[in-house]
Amino acid sequence: MPKVAAFFDLFFKGEPLERQAELMAECGYKYAETWKGENLDELKAMTSRDVKLVSVLVNTVTDKDHFPNDVKTRDAFLERVDKIADNALAVGCKQAIVTAGCQLPRKSYQEQRSVLVETLAKAGEMLKSRNFSINLETLNTEVNHAGYLLDDPNDTIAICKETGCDNVKMLYDIYHMGIMTGNITDFLRFNIKRIGHFHMAAIPGRHEPKRGETNYPFLFEEIDKLGYEGYVGLEYMPLLPGRESLLETKEYLNI
Repeated sequence: MPKVAAFFDLFFKGEPLERQAELMAECGYKYAETWKGENLDELKAMTSRDVKLVSVLVNTVTDKDHFPNDVKTRDAFLERVDKIADNALAVGCKQAIVTAGCQLPRKSYQEQRSVLVETLAKAGEMLKSRNFSINLETLNTEVNHAGYLLDDPNDTIAICKETGCDNVKMLYDIYHMGIMTGNITDFLRFNIKRIGHFHMAAIPGRHEPKRGETNYPFLFEEIDKLGYEGYVGLEYMPLLPGRESLLETKEYLNI
């Protein structure tokens, strides 16, 4: 079955990072991820002998100074990727998430897409010798992220292929793509080799996966059959206290 990672940024808020790792381990989770990445000391605090950090974040959706689809911020984006890759590798983490940036005024989609492909190709080449991967995130623009550049999973796969880099893959967020396109199972069957990471949450609401319309146990079985050996991050907004939420999800997914 896929390996499931809890989020430092969503569960056990207010606790020191070291204690958060302990609490995750007590709930039976061996893996974790974070929306952080710039501060090495924070990443070290998240790492313990019981919990492995498996994914960090390069740039947020609203981080205009590090958009990879803009020639004006491309170099800053690449510098950020370089730094965060080093930070992540220092704690044994071998992948990071990148966002595509928001739509730029007076620039066509194709212009921005071309810049994005070139930027990700440079990043992939730069990281290849370090055995580090980046996962490009596709988001929904119907509910959560109006104005985001990349909401089409098929084009995301095409962009990753066009970089020519095997270490540039797609982050397939089941919540976001369930909203945008559905047809999740067939998409995964055709594209699993280009998916480097997964996120999950209930539709609607983005809460505990048990509380939505998506049949996650079925999808987990399908992902397993397809030979995926990576991680699925629990990127949802818990309605329950952290411990109760993680235990409910663990039981629901039978992990």
